[in-house]
Amino acid sequence: MIAVSKFGRAASMGGVAAILIGLASLAPAEKVTAAAARPPEIALAPPGFRRLNEAQYIRSVEQIFGPAIKVPGRFDPPLREQGLLAIGDATVTVSATGIEQYELRAREIATQAMAGGNVNVPCAPAATDPFDAACARQVLGRYGRLLYRRPLADAELSAVVAIAGEAARVNNSFAKGLETGLSRLLMSPNFIFRVERSVADQLAPGGYRLEDYALASRISFLLWDSPPDEALLDAAARGDLRVPTKLERQVDRMLASSRYEQGVRSFFFDMLGYEQFRGLAKDQAIYPKFNSELARDAQEQTLRTIIDLLVTNRGDYRDLFSTRKTFVNRGLGALYKVPVSAAGVDGWAPYTFPADQPRGGILSLAGFLMLDPTHEGRSSPTIRGKTVRELLLCQPVPQPPPNVNFALVQDVTNPLYKTARQRLTAHQENPACAGCHALTDPIGLSLENYDAVGNFRTHENEAEIDATGTFEGKPYTGLTGLSQRLRESPDVPACLVQRAYEYGVGRPAAGGDADWLDYAIGQFASDRFRFSALMRRVATSPALASAAPPGPVTAALSYDYKRRIR
Repeated sequence: MIAVSKFGRAASMGGVAAILIGLASLAPAEKVTAAAARPPEIALAPPGFRRLNEAQYIRSVEQIFGPAIKVPGRFDPPLREQGLLAIGDATVTVSATGIEQYELRAREIATQAMAGGNVNVPCAPAATDPFDAACARQVLGRYGRLLYRRPLADAELSAVVAIAGEAARVNNSFAKGLETGLSRLLMSPNFIFRVERSVADQLAPGGYRLEDYALASRISFLLWDSPPDEALLDAAARGDLRVPTKLERQVDRMLASSRYEQGVRSFFFDMLGYEQFRGLAKDQAIYPKFNSELARDAQEQTLRTIIDLLVTNRGDYRDLFSTRKTFVNRGLGALYKVPVSAAGVDGWAPYTFPADQPRGGILSLAGFLMLDPTHEGRSSPTIRGKTVRELLLCQPVPQPPPNVNFALVQDVTNPLYKTARQRLTAHQENPACAGCHALTDPIGLSLENYDAVGNFRTHENEAEIDATGTFEGKPYTGLTGLSQRLRESPDVPACLVQRAYEYGVGRPAAGGDADWLDYAIGQFASDRFRFSALMRRVATSPALASAAPPGPVTAALSYDYKRRIR
């Protein structure tokens, strides 16, 4: 069966796959020539409008005011859309409770920042007046630029300064005035949301592009998952981001920064669906080793493995599916039944699984195997197969039809169907279920040697587990065999390119993006599947800066919300 990606092209041995296979077979010099082809025309899409997620909000506050600031309150839950939280951020709404939390949070952060000396005030009010408008304008203008990720318009800054002046005189305190002004900035939609605008493209008469400060934010959140620093804002102010060589210098500076590691972590946290770890539970009677700390360790292990291969060692992305190098601590050592010695100061130590051990690649780690929030007492081949299809291959799996009877699949005590394969085979006798299960179950059944928390096993209910399967027409045995088939599949790197692009632009790929994605996938192959090369290409591409003509972006804010926090 040929799965179809969501922007309408065959995702198995189709346009994307053919390009990857062709480029992979070329000699290095031929690859460079092929990759040097002129990029295709860029599809224009409306500028984005995205809410900062909880981590981005906290990171923004820490970057601007320092790490000592404590961010209080609860955030509205994230929303996963079309495979990414980064896309859901463009469609989430803010609840009435969420608005109140933003208001309270803004006041508390501003109070901490002023009381702790975290705000640089290079001037002082005159002795005869508790408020100096020129000084306040200087301070609030600087922090407004960092919080809004662009300079404030004169009217915006004047309004905030007026509010600060009123508070200063009521409280007879210049500091209290600045605190009030900062809280107004912090509760503004211009901080809470990444509001993007398009402008006329001077290099393409009649065309449009993303406004420079909006582009700076796209690049910064793509690479660092945090707002632009002052150097990038200065580059936007000079127009450097419209000059390819100067844009590349900024991107290279950011890739060399220690903040890039956090950006990679955030991307894979999103791509792998790790928000599902919040509240993840397992039946303690069946899995006594499982607890919230082990769950945190499991996702941390996978992220450390990814960073080590892709960032530290600049390895081939496909090797994530076969590498035996990872990191363990004592909790995971007990789960995997491997020794943990000479752990570092943070409790983690590098570890390489021996060749005779049934571990290799990120699918064999607990960070993948335990991530099923719907089943507390058993593993689910269907959920695992669906996860691989959707998150790693970009192949959407339809939702099950209504009123499906799952009793047979869930009955692990049935003496006639002892293993998951036997139960699912019987379940698929229902024609309404067979089609989707044919996509998911062969993959998931290959992982049945691992229980719901990642323990290795050979039997279920005293019956031997059959972990054989076929992927893209090629047979394999067990998880290591499946991982090797995934490493060979052109759909795996193609999906990563699609996800990186969608993550950057904050919307799902559409038909108009297909030509550029084909081009980028070919370039990724010519770059030998190095992740940092992919991120550099996305960050410097015209595709990231493309935008349709201006539209009513700010109309997405409700009247009540604007009235309360403007």
